[in-house]
Amino acid sequence: MKNQRSFKTRDGAETVHRRGSFVYRYYIIAGIFAALCVLYAVLIVTGTAGESETPDGPEEEVFTEAMVKIQAVRGEIYDRNGKLLVKNNYSYRLYFDYAAMSRTYSEQNDDIIRFYDMADEMSLRSLMPDPFCPLIGSWPEYTYDTAMLSGQVASSRQARILRELGLGEDAGASELASALAKKYRMTDKKGNALYTVSEMNDMLRFRYETEAIQFAPGEPYTVLDGIGIEVITRAKELNIPGLRILTSYSREYCYPGAASQILGRIGKVPAENVDYYTSKGYPVNAVVGVDGVEQAFEKILRGMEGEMKIVKDKDGNVVSAETVKEPEPGMDVYLTIDIDLQMTAERALGENIAYVNDRAARISGSLDGEDCDCGALVAQKTNTGEVLVLASWPTFDLSRFNETYSELIEDPRRPMFNRALEGTYAPGSTFKVGVACMALLEKITVNDGETFVPSTLIKTTGKYTYYEDYQPVCWIYTLRKASHGSINVTKALQVSCNCFFYELGRILGIETINLYCRNYGLGESTGIELHEVEGVLADSEYTRRLGVAWTGGLTIQTAIGQAYNRFTPAQLSSYLSTIVNGGSRWALHVLKEVRSFDGTVVESYVPNVLSSVAIDAGTVGVLRNAMSKVVDESTTVTAFDKFPIKVGGKTGTAQVTGQSSNAVFLCFAPLDDPDITVAVVLERGATGANAARSARTVMDAYFLGQY
Repeated sequence: MKNQRSFKTRDGAETVHRRGSFVYRYYIIAGIFAALCVLYAVLIVTGTAGESETPDGPEEEVFTEAMVKIQAVRGEIYDRNGKLLVKNNYSYRLYFDYAAMSRTYSEQNDDIIRFYDMADEMSLRSLMPDPFCPLIGSWPEYTYDTAMLSGQVASSRQARILRELGLGEDAGASELASALAKKYRMTDKKGNALYTVSEMNDMLRFRYETEAIQFAPGEPYTVLDGIGIEVITRAKELNIPGLRILTSYSREYCYPGAASQILGRIGKVPAENVDYYTSKGYPVNAVVGVDGVEQAFEKILRGMEGEMKIVKDKDGNVVSAETVKEPEPGMDVYLTIDIDLQMTAERALGENIAYVNDRAARISGSLDGEDCDCGALVAQKTNTGEVLVLASWPTFDLSRFNETYSELIEDPRRPMFNRALEGTYAPGSTFKVGVACMALLEKITVNDGETFVPSTLIKTTGKYTYYEDYQPVCWIYTLRKASHGSINVTKALQVSCNCFFYELGRILGIETINLYCRNYGLGESTGIELHEVEGVLADSEYTRRLGVAWTGGLTIQTAIGQAYNRFTPAQLSSYLSTIVNGGSRWALHVLKEVRSFDGTVVESYVPNVLSSVAIDAGTVGVLRNAMSKVVDESTTVTAFDKFPIKVGGKTGTAQVTGQSSNAVFLCFAPLDDPDITVAVVLERGATGANAARSARTVMDAYFLGQY
């Protein structure tokens, strides 16, 4: 079918996206723009330009020209499957411009009546702003709306109007109406109405309210708000002098409350960024992307402004308006985000936190997760860096941002904080996978001369006694005064033996550990287009700035994911992907495609490798196998029980002083040909196994379609 565009879904099926929707949107917006340009030229003309008589004869008319910007239509935002995430809602307001209205009150009256006739013809009364005229009744008998006049603003306005009409402060409502009617030529010399009763009522309201706001060139009077293109077209046909239009648009979020930390907002140029935007040609009052995708792809979404030449006469009346340069609409951004998977992940985090809280309530003691209230989840394509999910919990509703702003900034959980990219956490035992990988690749010497290989056994005693002044213990020693005995790297990862990795870390040294970490992407930018933090990859220079000397004890603590290192969930996802895909650290990205207004693809993101580690297939296989045992054979990680696809993963429990430990879980699937990597962090989630529940929910949705 010529009118369709198809996309491949992750399971190979095709979904259809109709190009007609693009074409329809194009012509609708083009039609609106054309109508507005014509309306601008027609509605603001105040009269026929020419010569005016003076006592000395004809005076030559003087004209001035000015160029004004025409705002371009902003591009819209879609997910990877063509689902619309953020669209434009256009709104239009009709108002009377004092300086551009007809010259006599009688002419103005006729124009006002024509406007109200149009409003009734099109049933537009409900779109008129709430009245603040206190006259109740019908010509010529009126009373005051005492409730309205009880307000200070309304009463002071009434008092001023009475004074200006030469009436006493005790003048009645009918007396006020008669004085207004006389001033504005609505009655004859005997006080008889020149118009119908309904016309008199409408004009009195109009005149009272313009008097109340002190209608002047700088004080327009709005008569209709929230109108559509049909009303604009009808207003153009009426050609009422002084009736103008103000166009504005807002962003509508098609999935309210979802992906809020990713999508971002638009707003006025922030004060601190005015110089930057003005240097780029933006007007000071421009609307721009403030954060998130809106900010990251501002240049793509914004489009190019047009220009209109305005000609005014000596009195400032516009006599012509000519479009010199048509605006170019912004382009649409297609993200790598899967909105259905994103919403599933956000829900999973909330449910996972509730589970941890409930479980902690049933366990005696403290610091078991009862204080867990925040988390993040990142899911990416293992071999391309495409980000499928960037979820933070709690989240918030962008469509209600203004009305809920005070609540959001006062919430101690910081809902607006993008934990997936800006939260930094100790990796806990998930770091051990990277240490095992570097030890195997470096072929370090252990056991007094033995080269470290997958089958190498290292004896552990539950307490690491290499240093006299610092002898940390393994978790099994803390629980049962026991040890894991002599184990190889697979078993060490499966049981997460601290002593095994203390030894590897000591032998590797912090310089080698950090060299690999940088290639894994830990403490480095992920390359993502959105704002992120780089976290902390600690070394002696870092601790020197803190006034702390680096010691061997810090090195071995680093090797088990504790000490000073702090990484984002996005970095942890990238790190695991790099190891299980064979060593390629793909730049994370949320941009999939850029399309023009008619749906034509003008740019497709090309995946990019930021760094690499030469990990041989044998080492990759050993690490994948060890992580499969963590998921399949652990008595604590039960989240993937009965999952039909082989998964590899690693838990991490990172201690936090005075609070429950942070829970970290990293995983990938399928085991032999990784397609997706998931990283989960639950702040104060107690144990890494707890965080696995969120990952399972995402895997169910991704592989099994169970959203």
